[in-house]
Amino acid sequence: MRLVMIGLVSAGLAALGVRLLRLSRRTGARPELWLGLAFSFAGGSVWLIPLAATDGLPPATARSLAFIAQGGISVAIGFLALFTGCVFRPQSASRWFAPLLVAANGAAAVAVIASGMPLPVGRVGLFVLLARCAVLLWLFVESAIYAQRMRRRIRLGLGDPLVANRFTLWAIWTGALACIPLFVLALRMLGALEPLVPGTPLPAAVRAIIAVLGMGGATALVACWLAFFPPAAYRSWIERTATAR
Repeated sequence: MRLVMIGLVSAGLAALGVRLLRLSRRTGARPELWLGLAFSFAGGSVWLIPLAATDGLPPATARSLAFIAQGGISVAIGFLALFTGCVFRPQSASRWFAPLLVAANGAAAVAVIASGMPLPVGRVGLFVLLARCAVLLWLFVESAIYAQRMRRRIRLGLGDPLVANRFTLWAIWTGALACIPLFVLALRMLGALEPLVPGTPLPAAVRAIIAVLGMGGATALVACWLAFFPPAAYRSWIERTATAR
């Protein structure tokens, strides 16, 4: 069941990524390019995590799949860092923060492979978690701040309700993604994480991580799809709601 759930989320993320890449190709916009690449890599990698944990899978195959998943997720996080810098800090001195985070997540992927553990629980695991949390929390905070600004403009009668709702959706999907590594970090601090051996039964903490991954990914998928490609009925509902206020 978890493989089906994560598989559906992964397929949706990949489809969203492809659509964003097509949009970027038409418009030449960098944000859609970075985000499209991020979701494409995420969609192609996330489903490998429960697949690697499938009972009866040869340990060597399971380990390889888990390493590919970790590498793909790190690449996706790197593209999210580029997206954040491009959208929120294009002219700021802090725009160099994005390349640094890309390098940190690349180093984290290399460290995971070098450790020989698909789910490292020592210093390497902490480094991986902190590198991913830094990107996703930065994206969430920037999105939430901008969403608050847009809501304030709406209250003053100066903003477009559709644009304001878009940034609220951004805060939702970025927050959903940020919850995933934060949950893993919390388990680590509680000492609940155990070394994962591919091809063996999953520890309870890892099963919980996969469940949170599925829920967070599904929430992010729906919110991001509505933000970039809202159906006409959804746009009409937002406009009616704003008018009623």
